Amino acid sequence: MKTEAILRLQAYLDNEVSSADARQIASWIARDAEAKALYEELKATKDLLNAENELAVTLPESHDFYWSKIQRAIDKAEQEPVQRHSPRPWWIRLLAPVAGAAVLGVFVLTSVSFNGITGHYKEVSETDNSITFYSPEQKMTVVWIPSGNEEIVASADESDD
Repeated sequence: MKTEAILRLQAYLDNEVSSADARQIASWIARDAEAKALYEELKATKDLLNAENELAVTLPESHDFYWSKIQRAIDKAEQEPVQRHSPRPWWIRLLAPVAGAAVLGVFVLTSVSFNGITGHYKEVSETDNSITFYSPEQKMTVVWIPSGNEEIVASADESDD
């Protein structure tokens, strides 16, 4: 059965169709077994979900008074000024960017000293494929000798990293 036909049956069950459509749908249900079965299923579902099975919700005051309280609360909220200024003092708003710039400066200075710019160098030997790293500040030399299966990608004429 098509969705449009199912929706027509549901509208008929909910009394949402005109009287002419209601007569037409009633005759359709009487002569079509599939439509009658679906109508009975929809009716049973509606009976299970009817108002008797729902909890009754009552307001502690009258309907008009309840909604007038809500309207007054909305009006009051609209009349209150919106605070657009930060509650922080002016010196904190000034100090925060300065502190951020200082932290960034310290980070840049320390990263420059650890990136090999202060005297580290690399040397690649053509004869045994070894790589030598030397740091004068640390007074340390590291020589890496690869096993026979590894290839050295760097060459001796590459610039320092």
